[in-house]
Amino acid sequence: MYEWLPDALNDSSHVLTASRRLARALKLEFARQQIAAGISAWRTPSIQSWQDWLVSMIGSAKNPQRLPTRINKHQGRLLWERSLRREISDPLVNIPMLARQADDAWDRVQQWLVPLDECESAAFGRDKRLFCRAARNYLSILKAENWVDQATLPSLVTKLVSQGSLALPRRLTVVGFDRIVPQVKALLDALEATGCVLETVSAPQACGNNYVRSYENSDAELRAAGAWARHELEQCSGQRIAVVVTNLEQDAQKFSHRLKEGLLPGWQNGGLASHNVVNVSYGRKLISYPSIETALLALRWLHSELSSTDISVLLRSAALGQSGNDGRIRLELWLRNLPDQAWTPERFLAALTANHYGKETVDWLRRIGRLADRRKKQPRRSSPAFWAELFDEVLTQLNWPGSEALDSLEFQLLNRWRELLNDLARLELVTPNMSLAEAHGRLLTLARETVFQPEANGAAVQLLGPLEAAGMQFDKLWIAGLTANNWPPTGKPVNLVSRDLQRRYSMPDADPQDTLDYADRVLTRLVRSAADCVISYPLTDGDAEQTVTALIGKFVITEGPEVPDPKWGAARLLRNAGLKIETSDPVPAICGDERVAGGAGTIQRQREEPFAAFVYGRLGVRRVSKFNSGLAASLRGKLIHDALHRLYADLPDSDAISGWSEEDIDARVDKSLRGALAGWERFAEPVMQRLLQFEKDRMRHLLAKVIDQDRQRDEFSVKYVEHDVDARIGGVPLRLRYDRIDQVADGEIVILDYKTGVPKKLLNRGGEPYDLQLVTYACAMQESVAGIGLINIDTRAVTLQAAGRFFTPELEWDQSLASWSKQVETAAAEIARGDIRINGSLAIPDARPLALLSRFQELVRDN
Repeated sequence: MYEWLPDALNDSSHVLTASRRLARALKLEFARQQIAAGISAWRTPSIQSWQDWLVSMIGSAKNPQRLPTRINKHQGRLLWERSLRREISDPLVNIPMLARQADDAWDRVQQWLVPLDECESAAFGRDKRLFCRAARNYLSILKAENWVDQATLPSLVTKLVSQGSLALPRRLTVVGFDRIVPQVKALLDALEATGCVLETVSAPQACGNNYVRSYENSDAELRAAGAWARHELEQCSGQRIAVVVTNLEQDAQKFSHRLKEGLLPGWQNGGLASHNVVNVSYGRKLISYPSIETALLALRWLHSELSSTDISVLLRSAALGQSGNDGRIRLELWLRNLPDQAWTPERFLAALTANHYGKETVDWLRRIGRLADRRKKQPRRSSPAFWAELFDEVLTQLNWPGSEALDSLEFQLLNRWRELLNDLARLELVTPNMSLAEAHGRLLTLARETVFQPEANGAAVQLLGPLEAAGMQFDKLWIAGLTANNWPPTGKPVNLVSRDLQRRYSMPDADPQDTLDYADRVLTRLVRSAADCVISYPLTDGDAEQTVTALIGKFVITEGPEVPDPKWGAARLLRNAGLKIETSDPVPAICGDERVAGGAGTIQRQREEPFAAFVYGRLGVRRVSKFNSGLAASLRGKLIHDALHRLYADLPDSDAISGWSEEDIDARVDKSLRGALAGWERFAEPVMQRLLQFEKDRMRHLLAKVIDQDRQRDEFSVKYVEHDVDARIGGVPLRLRYDRIDQVADGEIVILDYKTGVPKKLLNRGGEPYDLQLVTYACAMQESVAGIGLINIDTRAVTLQAAGRFFTPELEWDQSLASWSKQVETAAAEIARGDIRINGSLAIPDARPLALLSRFQELVRDN
């Protein structure tokens, strides 16, 4: 394998590769060959990728001070944006996106050595003419500043080679180029004209066995490829094995996970070596790593407001602050009870009370306080280098990326982030100053466009795209995804250059035949790069049926053993584990000082779904609230309850309420509303303040209606509001909170509960309560209960739904209350005994919140 390599590196010769991956592979292969020959030390071989070789050639110039300054891709992109803005005044145009397209078109034009004059003469259409004008602007900037970009660097090297201004190799071996573009050919011709010996390594011509396999879908195909690779490695551990996926760039991480499912079942539970068992040629965008996204989100708080959901991410992230974030999790749960709004650091800290500054949160909040101080002291504009340094300092103050020791991947990721900050600082060459928001936006763009490929040692299998495998040789190869839809891949001609001009210069994908021919050459090169090759394709992609590409027709296909899909590793483990479902594991009865949460709601749950009563009441499980935009219904209900509590806090009687004048009512209502809303208005941003004002107006109307409703009732006096009672019913200790208790004739009481939202009925047609909440309250009271009622508070009307001695004369009150109380006591006794029955008649949406704990669907299916 790579038999040509020792000779190509003889006598200080150079090897030029199409990719850095191939350069690394050849260096490793050369080292193996030296060791196999018994050589213990050798000169570092001169093997470089095209990009690195160009830089080294420029570095060998005899008068480097006279050469143009090189600008990188990010700097060039910024120049394209500037050039386009000279031509475009429409603020709705997405300049950064257009700059990316222009940059790609410029690369293609330079690679095919197309004069800009020809682009202009062939430009028919507004976009193409716009590109030509912007390209003139771009080129004029490069010339005026004496800069050279990556696209024009090869042409500069060609010119310097012809002038004899560079140190030239005596011999150069070129390998791995599927397509030698005119720009590369011109440089190689210039080298050859100076006497340099050029050699091109042709594609390997391995003639082994080719197999074709089909699978149900892409997941099954990749799992089978992993199982095949494991089998081959078990036969010979030293083999070079690769899996090529035709559309790897679409979701490299997913393909890697599926491959590892077959290669190393249970890899998710292994260590770093298990995760690195596959080396993927296509990395992930830097922004897709959680720690990077967290850093960028925290930095955005330097110049913009963050939503509650954004702050939730920062609170839950282990990449900020000290380890141990229990206190921050409680703070995050508190934040969920507030309306989702835009927060500055100052406003967020102002919303906190002394209770939030616990031992576990004080460190994190102090760090946010320092960020708030930084936010106030920044200049309006400064250099990119200044902002890069500021970003690094702020993240250090936030203790990013956390307190835990970094593994190899995290360490490489941190270093790549620092390189990204350096890239931001280098923008100073082309833009001397920018605002903080612009600097952060530019850093965000860099993170979105930068692909991070960590180095992975000890990988057993390589996962490659078709182009990344150019020039490489393998012992065994599997090519996946070779459907007619995927191969040939969809052509991607340049949008901003005339199609006729592209055809004239034979640019890639300018003609469908070129796309077909190129795909055929790449596939042929892949198949012949290994002694044994498996070609596979999925039979379906979603709902669409798939067939194998017609381009495999020229290969000789060998019959061989099938490679079955090993299925999911967890499913196989479950089948083989011999699990035994243990049913005799009773829940202990309530004893000692155990307290049951949920109050009267737990009693009602017991009647509907005993398992839910156990989970929420005894285990204390709570649903995590969702963030709500604006004022959620639950918050509006809370505000109404608070205002009504304040309205009747002095416990007036019916005579006093009837005697209130309009001025008295307005004063009482205003005072109640101020008290209920004060805590929310204190930290509300402008939009939220406006919403709260609307809610205040609505609540003023509702409180007046409640007073009108109470004025229509018989004589009573308010005895309690927001009254807490500790009770024990049927052996179940409960803490109950009563919205309101009124005292009526003969000293009896009426228990009232406020209900906001959709009006609720108290009794059904059979005279039974829909909900046992108020009956539970009645059971807990030592005093005689004359009635229970719901005060429905709705924008359209305030109504009283009540049952009792004075409200429903047709109802035998004492008997009915005793019967209902018996239901409460029965439910409580069941809870006390440890009842966890599962109601199999529940609708699936009602059972879903606890389905993972109850195994509801499995139980229903089995029964």
